[in-house]
Amino acid sequence: MSRKKTWALYVLLTGIVVCLLVFWQQFHELGGNEEEDYEIYKRHYAMITGSEDSDFWDRVYESAREEGKVNGVYVERFGENLAVEYECQELLKLAISASVDGIIIPGDEEEETVALLNEAAEKGIPVVTVLQDSARSLRQCFVGNNYYNLGQEYAKQMLEILSEENTEGKDTSRILVLMDESRTDSSQNLILLGIRETLKEKLNGKLLVSVETSLIDNSRSFQTEESIRDIFLSQEELPDILVCLSAVHTRCAYQAAVDYNKVGTVQILGYYDSEAILDAVSKNILYSTITLDTVQMGRSCVQALEEYVKTGYTNGYRAVDTHLITAPDANRLLSGRTP
Repeated sequence: MSRKKTWALYVLLTGIVVCLLVFWQQFHELGGNEEEDYEIYKRHYAMITGSEDSDFWDRVYESAREEGKVNGVYVERFGENLAVEYECQELLKLAISASVDGIIIPGDEEEETVALLNEAAEKGIPVVTVLQDSARSLRQCFVGNNYYNLGQEYAKQMLEILSEENTEGKDTSRILVLMDESRTDSSQNLILLGIRETLKEKLNGKLLVSVETSLIDNSRSFQTEESIRDIFLSQEELPDILVCLSAVHTRCAYQAAVDYNKVGTVQILGYYDSEAILDAVSKNILYSTITLDTVQMGRSCVQALEEYVKTGYTNGYRAVDTHLITAPDANRLLSGRTP
């Protein structure tokens, strides 16, 4: 072999060795050879959530993810951080196609949703509906709260407000409950029933109260805010008590009360316990708020799936606790203490 060819071969081999050394160094720096950089899971559960109330679903997912780790299960926030935003039904189809080991999803009573949940069950994929149910489907478990009892809890707060107003000589009151137009399940109607029956029983004709509803269209980005602002702009239809059944409605309602100088004129009963909502309660912009135990909710979803996978059975309903938060409670929570 000539000296020229020998030199070329030497340069080539040296280049390969250098490249290998560089790759090896980068591999170590990234921790690619460390066992703790990856984990092996026994099962893969897909959690599908809507785009609204993101803070609420973030908490539920975090709890579910932690419970999954305890059981050697990977709980994925299915569809998160994708370039395209998919509807829940589309994500449900993808989860079924991916043959995940379990699905967690807020249900509804739409025919397509029910059909997809039935398809998942028939393919051996257990389904847990959370917050909202699909009672007509073959889902294995519903994790949520008793909506009739929730209505009773709202009614107790109304009775406190009505008692205070009655001492000022007011004998009639108008209550307006904001309802999501897109919800197809019976949860909102059960809350309304709980409110009306509790007020009827407790007031017993002593005070004239009308309980009305307003359907809020959430189809466009600012539609919710505009619809709620219209309520505050209408002087003739301004309610004495405004009831919010979602975090989005609560946020829009207290902001409108501030913007139109109606704080105290309209007593607002809120939903959820984000920092902004707690701040509004502490400042008496909101009379009170009711929140679900998101930690318990996420944990229960995974526990229901695990129980079904291991035994072939699980309870059809798992209750989630609710907590009433008034101004003193909100102040304690904001300062880092628990009620």
